[in-house]
Amino acid sequence: MDLAPSRPTGTSRARVARATARWKGLPLLVRDAVGAVVVLVVFATPQVVAPERYPSTVVSVVALVVACGGLVWRRTRPLLAVGVVLVAMVGSAAIDADSSLAFGPGLVAIYSVAAYAGRREAVLATVATVVAYPAVLVLVGGLDPTGSYVVLVVVLIVLAAALGAAIGAQRAVVSAARDRAARAEESREAEAARRVTQERLRIARELHDVVAHHVAVISVQAGAAEALFDKRPDMAREAIGHVRDAGERVLSEMSSLLHLLRDDDEPGDAAPAPGVADLPGLLDEVRATGLEVVERTTGAPRRLPPVLDLTVYRVVQEALTNAHRHGTGRADLSVVHGDGSVVVEVVNPLPGHPGQGGAAVHGSSLGLVGLRERVAAVGGSVEAGSRDGSWVVRASLPVPAVPAVPLVPADRPVRAGADDPAQSSSQEAP
Repeated sequence: MDLAPSRPTGTSRARVARATARWKGLPLLVRDAVGAVVVLVVFATPQVVAPERYPSTVVSVVALVVACGGLVWRRTRPLLAVGVVLVAMVGSAAIDADSSLAFGPGLVAIYSVAAYAGRREAVLATVATVVAYPAVLVLVGGLDPTGSYVVLVVVLIVLAAALGAAIGAQRAVVSAARDRAARAEESREAEAARRVTQERLRIARELHDVVAHHVAVISVQAGAAEALFDKRPDMAREAIGHVRDAGERVLSEMSSLLHLLRDDDEPGDAAPAPGVADLPGLLDEVRATGLEVVERTTGAPRRLPPVLDLTVYRVVQEALTNAHRHGTGRADLSVVHGDGSVVVEVVNPLPGHPGQGGAAVHGSSLGLVGLRERVAAVGGSVEAGSRDGSWVVRASLPVPAVPAVPLVPADRPVRAGADDPAQSSSQEAP
């Protein structure tokens, strides 16, 4: 026979939880009314069960009922509750000094005002009760002011007030901790939302850079293919090949970027972001579309922080895309690797008014806006505008002060004198 005490099952705990939730869902006044009835039953039961041992009078019973009635407001209006209970206690003691049934609800009222009212109200109510009730017992009932009963009454009132103050202070500490936790949770949610917004903006800039560049290539090569289709089908076929290659590249890069929007539990690795080491491939791609690019690299390229590395690549890509779309078919690219900065400058002649300020560059300007935001994010600055019949994009990017590590592209041999920062290299399109 199993004599082990039975533990509450999951169903029993669920029922208790539902009952507790329903109880807490009731109005505070209703719950305090139920509590007042419980107090009334507790103090009235001995009078009913053993009247010969616990005698009572009509005055004491009426005072008990009135005092318990005042407990209905013990949390919503604690001062009112103390006032009603104190009137019942003092009135019954003035009529019959032996009538003490209302003293029990009086202790509950003192505890409630100390726990749920302000400190000033609690002190005033406690002092009033300590003074008024023992004074009636001494002056009207003829009890000894230093007797054990009067002293016991004062001690119990003070203890009830102290217990209520301690419980109220603990409740305030718990409430403050919950408020801090709620504010911290709100701050974390706001920070998470901010990070999500920043990530979306970053992805939007990436998509713009990728799509704008390759769509410009596709547009130019498609137009060339159309113009050469009848007269030079071989060149038209080559242009269509460039269109196909650009389309494949844009799809590949868009897939890599959109991979960032996947859930964390989805498999797959994102492709590494491009950087300075990938500039030769970008220049080869741009030259293949018909844009003549003259490149000048000054200083020794070194390993840059990932964000800065990507920014340099995107600045060159965006500037060459604009040059291809709005220029005359030629652009000068200058990349200067200094001690504390990387300066990228792209200059392309503008059509229409050579040497006289050039024509305005048309477009949505979203590329330049995104470029400025991207460069500003790494602490750099961008200048873009027409100068002497050319359009100039110049970006200055600060490099953190870390030991320089020479960076050698995998598909580009080391040039003689590359270790000398003053050595310059120049490469022109064939």
